Amino acid sequence: MSRNGSRSIMNENFLVKMAVKIGFHVEILRPKRTTELAKIYRVLNSSDVMIGVHGAAMTHFLFMRPGSVFIQIIPIVTAWAAEEYYGAPAKKLGLKYIGYEILTTESSLYDKYELDDPVLADPTKVTEQGWQITKKIYLQCQTVRLDLIRFRKQLVEAYDYIIDRI
Repeated sequence: MSRNGSRSIMNENFLVKMAVKIGFHVEILRPKRTTELAKIYRVLNSSDVMIGVHGAAMTHFLFMRPGSVFIQIIPIVTAWAAEEYYGAPAKKLGLKYIGYEILTTESSLYDKYELDDPVLADPTKVTEQGWQITKKIYLQCQTVRLDLIRFRKQLVEAYDYIIDRI
């Protein structure tokens, strides 16, 4: 599940290449506001694994079959919401859920702020300023550059899980 703009995966092309090398057949789904829900359903219901960055589009995990794998990439400050809104419900629906919390160095915010800036060093101080500031910094202005060596573990775990179920 690919996003454009905020919370997109900046090295998505390398992620795809790595997934193919592991053994996955990859189809990138880039839904737009005009994409028919039936198309999203067909793609996800026929998929064994869905990967995406935390956000409203992750709701589409509802179209996955029980026993499928849902990997949610979790940007800085979104861990609670990621688990509460998507992780826990996915598990209840019989999906294998893998949450991948990014490191600070995997966030575009790492390139914009000094390490001692509260945005990186103490996000609680920032989130205490209210939803609008939190939304602007962490949801609208953050993209992800996955550490593919680190993320590979989640892909291999998902692949092995699916292969073991066959």
